[in-house]
Amino acid sequence: MVNITSIRSANADFASLPLAKGLVAVFVGATAGIGESALRTFVSNTVDPTVYFVGRSESAGSKITADLQALNPSSKIQFLQADTTLLSTVDKVTNQIAASEKKLNLLFMSPGYMTMQSRDESPEGIDRKMAISYYARMRFALNLLPLLSTSEPARVISVLGPGTEGALDMKDLGLAAPGSFSLAAVARHTVTMTSLTFEHLSRQYPNIGWIHATPGFVITGLTRGLPAPLRILSKITEPLLKFASTPIGDSGQGFFYLSTQEKFAKGLWLVDWKGESVDSRVEEGKNRWAKSGAQWWGDSKVEAVWRHTEEVMASVKK
Repeated sequence: MVNITSIRSANADFASLPLAKGLVAVFVGATAGIGESALRTFVSNTVDPTVYFVGRSESAGSKITADLQALNPSSKIQFLQADTTLLSTVDKVTNQIAASEKKLNLLFMSPGYMTMQSRDESPEGIDRKMAISYYARMRFALNLLPLLSTSEPARVISVLGPGTEGALDMKDLGLAAPGSFSLAAVARHTVTMTSLTFEHLSRQYPNIGWIHATPGFVITGLTRGLPAPLRILSKITEPLLKFASTPIGDSGQGFFYLSTQEKFAKGLWLVDWKGESVDSRVEEGKNRWAKSGAQWWGDSKVEAVWRHTEEVMASVKK
């Protein structure tokens, strides 16, 4: 089992390798929390990197840009302000990146917000929570595939929740039908569809590392979207929760480790933030995840989720 000490050591060693020079990376959802920590770790341990980071807050983006330039003067940093619940906005961002770059070594995606709100459709007809956790992330990956496909190494990392996959409503994958939507269903669908779509894409593009990673329990700023009583409760319990959580700095180190270690350079990986497998695609009786694995995984489900994803992508013209 890999521990944080060995991860930090490996990351420090990476900075001295020729591979650490001239990498191009895109971080989506990086103005706070896990994304920001991963971004700072990446810039700290690479040489002459070109980094685009996407977020909602212009003020946070400006501050982080200045911090990163001071942290690594050899870096080229550009903040792109965007509402990533809209696929049309994703298109604008990716077009801007594609116009400036000829390669892409890392696409790291961790956008999100916590809310108790019911289905909240964007003007594109997609629930915003599902968009930010799944559809927009897939749009980023698909739009940037031409850059990823010509790069080696190249990895796509989506931070969500492998190991918690579950049965899907195969007749309503977008949870649009009356009575099918719930926050639990959103979580289950977006996590499971990510694993299934990454399996499809890993078969089509085997030279890219497709990494669906769970961060474990990390205290971030996601609770800012909750009602006031829940935000207050979260603040009161935070000191106690820290004892059971992963420090945000360790999380950033772990995701940089996934971004750079040769082991994860190609194929599909369903892992935690330290690279330990949480893959539940196993035969019944093999491990504790087998029961849920039997419900959610299979070639027919991979194909069905991919068809659904293509339909949603096509519904919003580029």
